[in-house]
Amino acid sequence: MVQQVTEYADEIRPELGDPLRVLRLSPTRLLAGMPWGKLQQIVPDPRISENTRMRRLLSPEAQRQAEARVQVQRAIKSTKKADNAKDYARYLAAVIRGERGEHWATPPFALWTEETLTQVKARSPFGVDHLVYLPYSMSGVLVDAETQHLAHFLLLEDPARYGVTAQQVNARIVGVEIYHGMPLESARQIFHDRNLLGVIPNKNVALSSDQLNEATRIANGLLKRMTVADPDTGEGVALEELVAVRQRQLKSTDREWMTLSTLRSFVVTAIFGKPGFERTSGSINELPDGCEREQAEDAIADVLDLLFDEFAGHFADRTRNVIAAPAVFAALGAVAHRSMPWTSGEHRTLDDLMLLLKDVQWQKDPKFWDGTCGKFTSTGAFSLAGGVKDSGSRTAGALEDPTSPRGRWIRYGKDT
Repeated sequence: MVQQVTEYADEIRPELGDPLRVLRLSPTRLLAGMPWGKLQQIVPDPRISENTRMRRLLSPEAQRQAEARVQVQRAIKSTKKADNAKDYARYLAAVIRGERGEHWATPPFALWTEETLTQVKARSPFGVDHLVYLPYSMSGVLVDAETQHLAHFLLLEDPARYGVTAQQVNARIVGVEIYHGMPLESARQIFHDRNLLGVIPNKNVALSSDQLNEATRIANGLLKRMTVADPDTGEGVALEELVAVRQRQLKSTDREWMTLSTLRSFVVTAIFGKPGFERTSGSINELPDGCEREQAEDAIADVLDLLFDEFAGHFADRTRNVIAAPAVFAALGAVAHRSMPWTSGEHRTLDDLMLLLKDVQWQKDPKFWDGTCGKFTSTGAFSLAGGVKDSGSRTAGALEDPTSPRGRWIRYGKDT
């Protein structure tokens, strides 16, 4: 058991290690800030622990650290964690270069060491400071934020590639939670609790929170500026009242026409065309050449005005129609791409766009949509099938070409 700190130190004792000012949450839990270069002296590159050849060359203490790391952390090699670290490295490089301003955040590192650290109190002009000594030979394992740690090592491997310097990477001040004086079993439990008990926000919440994502900014701009005519009363309704921003899916009783994710998918495909289907769930940090955000918002608003005005009843009755389904609405965006000012192909006028959609049958009927954006389930019911990436391109092809088999089906039915 780690004892409570009671004594006061009148001078620094360098023989005990590096002194570090901390916020003491409990005898075994401390909060601190330190340069990342100091942290990497305590926690080496986690890839070393997975390289059996390199581990044989380590000192006995370093081997013990590597073995503890393998028992606590998940693997890196051949997992998504390795790819995530590359994305994280690019993110950190942008932070270091100052390109994100104050629009960034990285979680604190959670460092565990079995060693009990020496803690002392020190009097200061502002009250009592709590200090902990980090022994020069101290080693530990990260029970959280290891992907961020690996990203720093990737930056060090080729700083010039990321537009930073090794000195900037090592000097970056990071937050560190220090868990000390507790056994390996506690570290494994902390890892479990931190990684499995947290509630991950749904896609809709995550998208609405990303204010640097160009597609999200355009979608949010549309919500604030657009008014839609209620198909029953004819009165104007703000679009933001008809788009669910916090829900991932709509229930049959919900009044909204679609989720923010669905609207955003339309924005992405309207900007990029069919290639946008693969980008609907990712970050859009750059727009195509010749496409500015204000211009894109204006052009997309013009298309949506026409769609919402012409097909308002179908949107409002979404449970019996397919037009507001994510794959179908994203397909409409891809078709509308040819009406955007920045399109590189043959331009289609808005009048021609609406003429192209004039004969489409939007009711959720297998006669029109089976095999395109819907299919029969094992119980014999007809259900919309697949997401944007699965059914979007197929649906866009049917909307785009009235003479194709699917194009005729969604307009006149399979039996005609």
